[in-house]
Amino acid sequence: MDVAAQTAYAVTARSRGPRRFVAAALLVLAVIGMLPSIGSATENVLLVFDEDKDLPGMAAINQGLRDGLRAEFKDDVVFYSESLQLSKFRGGDYHGVLPDYLQRKYHGRKFDLVVAVMEPSLDFLLQHRDTIFPGVPILFCGVDSTDLGGRTLPADVTGVTMKRDFAPTVEIALQLQPDTRHVYVIGGSSRFDRKMQDIARRDLGALEKRTSITWLTSLPMDELLGQVSKLPPHSVILYLTVFTDGAGRPFVTHDALRRINQVANAPVYVSVDQYLGTGAVGGSVYSVHTLGKEAARLGARILRGESPSAIAPVPLSAYVPMFDWRQLRRWNLDEARLPSNSVLRYQTLTIWQAYKWYILVGVTALVLQTGLVIGLLVNRAQRRRAEQARRESEERRGRAEEDLQRQREQLAHALRLTTLGELTASISHELNQPLTAIAANALAAQKLLESDPKNPDVDEALEDMISDSIRAAEIIRRLQALFRKKPATQAVLDLNSVIEDVLHLLASDLRNRQMQVQFVHSNSLPKVMGDGIQLRQVIINLLRNAEDAIAHAAAGPREIRIVTSETEDALVGIAICDSGSGVAENELERIFEHFVSSKAEGLGMGLAISRSIVEAHGGRIWAARNEGRGLTLHIHLPAFTQMQQAEPARAGAAVA
Repeated sequence: MDVAAQTAYAVTARSRGPRRFVAAALLVLAVIGMLPSIGSATENVLLVFDEDKDLPGMAAINQGLRDGLRAEFKDDVVFYSESLQLSKFRGGDYHGVLPDYLQRKYHGRKFDLVVAVMEPSLDFLLQHRDTIFPGVPILFCGVDSTDLGGRTLPADVTGVTMKRDFAPTVEIALQLQPDTRHVYVIGGSSRFDRKMQDIARRDLGALEKRTSITWLTSLPMDELLGQVSKLPPHSVILYLTVFTDGAGRPFVTHDALRRINQVANAPVYVSVDQYLGTGAVGGSVYSVHTLGKEAARLGARILRGESPSAIAPVPLSAYVPMFDWRQLRRWNLDEARLPSNSVLRYQTLTIWQAYKWYILVGVTALVLQTGLVIGLLVNRAQRRRAEQARRESEERRGRAEEDLQRQREQLAHALRLTTLGELTASISHELNQPLTAIAANALAAQKLLESDPKNPDVDEALEDMISDSIRAAEIIRRLQALFRKKPATQAVLDLNSVIEDVLHLLASDLRNRQMQVQFVHSNSLPKVMGDGIQLRQVIINLLRNAEDAIAHAAAGPREIRIVTSETEDALVGIAICDSGSGVAENELERIFEHFVSSKAEGLGMGLAISRSIVEAHGGRIWAARNEGRGLTLHIHLPAFTQMQQAEPARAGAAVA
């Protein structure tokens, strides 16, 4: 080897080591770069509905599918959805344009699973899958098992089948109404409507020997409503579906059912749970939400790599006897005749079921109060006997007199608490009469002075008398309204006005205790729905607690700050902040319990009662420590706009 060759070999040998190191480093970086994509791989799932996915039946299946798959894959599943609207676009070249539209829309998008909801969606996908979604597994749900009979599905297609069965619902109707002579079956004229009628005719054939069955199908809606409003006695109605009436007018099947229930003079029975709440009695109904969850279970197996060809279609029987309790009462149907495993929805709770804990707390408080009174009376008698025994000694008699005086003060305090409402009402009645007389005399005097306009000072004084007497009467009215025993009433309230009423009522007490009150109110505060007397009681309790907390503080400012506002989540907020002694962090929640008080003379019921009132109004109350000193009590109540009764949800196509 010559010198030049030796030199070239040495250079090559020296440079080979760095190149190997760089290549290895690049390989490591490439692997590291791939790790996030491997760990965060997502599953793309397309849900295809034959009708609007937001309609009640479709929405229930949609929710079941999404809940089931998210339970398996958390956030690693991305959903896409398409509503084909096949019943609304039956003519023209819609079926020719739709595949091309979907192919263009999802060009370049890779799906791991396509879910066909209902038979029309499955038929559409099987016809056009090679063009739109070649090679993507198909999972179906809501397909009747009879539709698969004699059909050979591709190897990568499986799903959940259901068997529609209308006979059990009619059997239940005959059991509830044993004197039934006529069964009227209602259906529409669309392809899906006619298919349901074919199934129903097959199921109800055996019942024709027991009762007369009349088919009200393919009628214009007006004619159909006219007939169901004047059915003969001893009749029942079985509702199937009405997507299109006999005149070709399209309907949302739930809306059609509501219109029928509004005019029908006989109970209407159904076989799908989503129809409950529209005025139907119920029956042996199919759970469409369960259908979606079962389909999600199979979909998870496919997404984890299991071949659809290894998963045979699963028949799902999810029928449950389910009824609308309100409609049973409306038609005087005996609940004892229902199947033993029946489910009742929309049932009104009894007084005991609704207010059990309030009743128990009230009874407990009454028992405790009775025991307290008996204990005080027994203690008082014992003190009297002890006083008689100690009369021989002047010193002992003096101590006994002091003890007896303390006991009397405690007993008087307890009696004042229990009779506060009665005393306030009587005092208010006594004071209201002379105040009214003052106002009347002042008005009379004002009229007499009209003849002598040269006495402005006297006239101004009389006007002050009228104003003061009216203001005094208003204070008495507030006391009477606050302590009068009357049933709770709901009304639209301005919380700013409620707080101002309470501040007027407590103004004298606040001045006497040298409390500085600052009220910062929102001018755009929404109204709330509630009982004015109860909410005033809550504000009074919180302000009195704030006063007592400040009074127990050794020194410092004597300030109370009240702030009203609207929260970000559309709630009406009240914050009452004091500069008192505060509460330990571990005691913040405990102060709302019954019979818990930091005051020796307190019963510990004020905050507990306040919480029960706020929660009964749909709100919440809690306490928070201030940064410097004192405590802030917060109240959140729903705004009036949130407490309106929700409009009935949009009805729509359903799994029948």
